[in-house]
Amino acid sequence: MMQTGITITGSYRTASAMLRGKPTDDRIDVYGLTHPGHKRTENADHFLVASLHRAMRVHATSLDAAEMPPMSSDSRGYLLLVADGVGGLARAKEGSAHATDAIARFLLEMNEVTYPVDAAGEAVIVERLRGFVQHVHESLREEFEQNRVGTATTITIALGMWPRAFIVHAGDSRCYRMRGGELQRLTSDQTLAQALIDAGALKPDAEPVARLKNTLVSALGSSQLEVQIVTDQLRPADQWLLCTDGLTRHVSDEEIADRMRKPGTAEQVCRDLIQLALDRGGDDNVTVICGRLRED
Repeated sequence: MMQTGITITGSYRTASAMLRGKPTDDRIDVYGLTHPGHKRTENADHFLVASLHRAMRVHATSLDAAEMPPMSSDSRGYLLLVADGVGGLARAKEGSAHATDAIARFLLEMNEVTYPVDAAGEAVIVERLRGFVQHVHESLREEFEQNRVGTATTITIALGMWPRAFIVHAGDSRCYRMRGGELQRLTSDQTLAQALIDAGALKPDAEPVARLKNTLVSALGSSQLEVQIVTDQLRPADQWLLCTDGLTRHVSDEEIADRMRKPGTAEQVCRDLIQLALDRGGDDNVTVICGRLRED
């Protein structure tokens, strides 16, 4: 049974007002990078960075079809996604790959990505995204029932459709937003350690936490799925970072914030953070996506 928590913040204005302040594509700097780490034989992490455009397929015209571009020059939004195949299962890599590919294909069919988001549109998008994740989860469970081979994966999605952001999450990968120099984690780790901490049964610094934080209580394709959905207002100066737990088991939130406050490109942020995780052991696959405005 899937339980969904939804947090909605912000206000709505007319479509023309909502588009004011939207950064142009040449200002947006987005980059993703993954590394297998030092101790894993394969990389079960997958990521996706994509811009969404309104497209038109021309079948016949009296005009010069070569002069008609296949898509709008201005993007309607951006999709950032990380998926981390559950390492204890035989087909961890296949599970995260399946989830990444399926979500991308679902979004191709979602007409709502071509319009500015108002209050009614937000509710529709939330339900569509929740349905997408549920469908992927059920397909992974069906494969397990048929073949008795597990293909579970975490999933963390940040879909930016100006002026709103949609965060969809299950597992222990993370999504961060930096605003005004302050870093905020928008997702909750769905691990046994965090569940016991939230219930008051363990303190964050208790000895069992280190061991139990690797035990997931929710993931796509697992026996239990709890989807966290957060929506928020986008601001031009926001910075976004998605990562798998291969980063956060070695690098603290404070260190992530320190790096994001420094100048540089999104690529430099990804490379610096991954290198820091590798320098400290790199005992898991590590993936980072960073999105920020290009420096003037």
